Amino acid sequence: EGNSRFTYGVTEDGCTSHTGAWGKTVIEYKTTKTSRLPIIDLAPMDVGAPDQEFGIDIGPVCFL
Repeated sequence: EGNSRFTYGVTEDGCTSHTGAWGKTVIEYKTTKTSRLPIIDLAPMDVGAPDQEFGIDIGPVCFL
């Protein structure tokens, strides 16, 4: 959905099942335009219940 130039891939999704424990999702974004980096805005969905939390760790960036 959306513009294919701005799509991403999910290489690991441990947050789809609500187990009560922290999960981990790994998102991969590929671009040939450095002007699209850094990513400065995220819109997490399905986070808002009183017992839910959201955190983010930004990992290393690879330029090829």
